[in-house]
Amino acid sequence: MSFLAAYDFWRDSVLAVLLAGALCGYLGVHVLQRRVVFVGAALTQVSGVGVALAFWLSSFGVIPDPHEAGTSFWLSPQFFSLIAAVGGALLFSFPVGGRRVAPDTVVGLGWVISSALLLLILSSKRIVQEAHEVDDLLYGSAVLVDIGQVKILLGVVIAVLAVHLVFFKELLFVSYDEEMAQALGYRTRAWDMLLYATFGVGISFAVRTVGALPAFAFLIIPAASAQLLVKRIQWAFPLSVAFAMAGGALGYYVAFTRELPTGAAIVATSALFLLPGLLRRFFVREE
Repeated sequence: MSFLAAYDFWRDSVLAVLLAGALCGYLGVHVLQRRVVFVGAALTQVSGVGVALAFWLSSFGVIPDPHEAGTSFWLSPQFFSLIAAVGGALLFSFPVGGRRVAPDTVVGLGWVISSALLLLILSSKRIVQEAHEVDDLLYGSAVLVDIGQVKILLGVVIAVLAVHLVFFKELLFVSYDEEMAQALGYRTRAWDMLLYATFGVGISFAVRTVGALPAFAFLIIPAASAQLLVKRIQWAFPLSVAFAMAGGALGYYVAFTRELPTGAAIVATSALFLLPGLLRRFFVREE
């Protein structure tokens, strides 16, 4: 079967890849500016703690059994996951280590501690049968996407990017030069919290829809590729989004036609966009 003939099969998956690419490609510029490249992995583990906690609480009857029909979203593992991700992101926004502990160290600590907590909760005999469901809820697959997931991700993309569009100048200034922003009277703590909250929402939904590997690739590679090419950070945002969407679409096509793992193919094709910037750095001397 040719790629075009299988349109009904891959349509939703490609839409999800494009949306996740646009969202993570945009957020990735801020992630690199803040030097917290492992924030995606850390927030995924924090989300896992929320999912596992929901199953654990349901085993005591504190909240309804997630398997029961009609369970409210507000008491579901998905909601606990979202709350955990946003809460973790807000904690990462605080300078808990001051100048002595770098932001990426704080994110690393978050990943290690949340990973340990997740394992401890999942080791409980009360939820041993639900352990596999945690992975199913946390890690999506770019191959197995339905239109419902696409609609949810589209809503998240619109909401997150709307926040960044309205507060573009403030969020960019705080990311690019926080000390100067603070000296000019910006409430940097509040802007940090808003920025990291968008990280928590955007990254967790992207990972849940297309999987961890593509989402992390979209978060880092396109932004790095864009920043290698431009001098003005404002231009890195549209370029990063374009690279992420192009790399995602091309990667899915290669994976489909060559029968390769989708996540790995997306990473490989996205990495191709690093080449122009690397060649420019090699041949063009910066002033």
